[in-house]
Amino acid sequence: MRLFVETGKNHIACWCKKNNDDQLRAFEFFQCDNYTAKSFEALIENAKLYSRLLTMPVSQTFFLWNTNDLLCLPKERTDPAFLKQSFDLMAGYSDEATIYSKATDYCLVAWRVKDLQQKVASQYFPNAIFIHQYNALLPSLLPAEDEVVYLFLYPHYFTMVVFKLGKFQLAQTRKYHKPEDVLYFILNVCKQYEMGKDSTVYCGGFIDERSNLYEVLFQYLEGFKLMETDETRFEGKEFTAYATHYYMPYINYVV
Repeated sequence: MRLFVETGKNHIACWCKKNNDDQLRAFEFFQCDNYTAKSFEALIENAKLYSRLLTMPVSQTFFLWNTNDLLCLPKERTDPAFLKQSFDLMAGYSDEATIYSKATDYCLVAWRVKDLQQKVASQYFPNAIFIHQYNALLPSLLPAEDEVVYLFLYPHYFTMVVFKLGKFQLAQTRKYHKPEDVLYFILNVCKQYEMGKDSTVYCGGFIDERSNLYEVLFQYLEGFKLMETDETRFEGKEFTAYATHYYMPYINYVV
């Protein structure tokens, strides 16, 4: 069994798949308050008290950092000095964190993690493969020949990926407080990249069709569509309690 663990500022997500297929076998999602590197160990310990997946034996573990302390750069910009200078400029200087990077087909994903936080994660998940969420997300998204926005919603923040004319343009993770925050950001990005108001916006993640967030996005984004996936991608009846878009992008991550 393969275990996947994703940690964001306000969540820990866990899911598993068998070694020989791509069906989602189980999924767990824990919300949490903002945490620091020093409180990260307590966060994992607390999650383990309620998690079946974090305590079962597995053959391989993939650990995904879901953080906005990252940069998407041209694939050739791998020089460590350049990456450090870029992070110091964009996110502030830190002598207690390490910069990691891994290329996708679209860009180089570089992220910065506190050394203590990485140490704790390595202790709890020995031999795990550590990547950034974007390294699994971006390869799962297909560029369109016209204009397309992918929007993935989490409690309190969202990730947005933009393609135009078949080319990758933007990937960002941002916090939001009200539905209009998400809407205005999408509209501003579309304006910046000269994309039409009818551009397709595929949406997945934590959004309820009866929520104010859904109402606002559906009303003002002409191309807004909830993502769907084949129900054969899931193993077991437990997944039928929620619409399939709730499990996006996890079901499609490429690792």
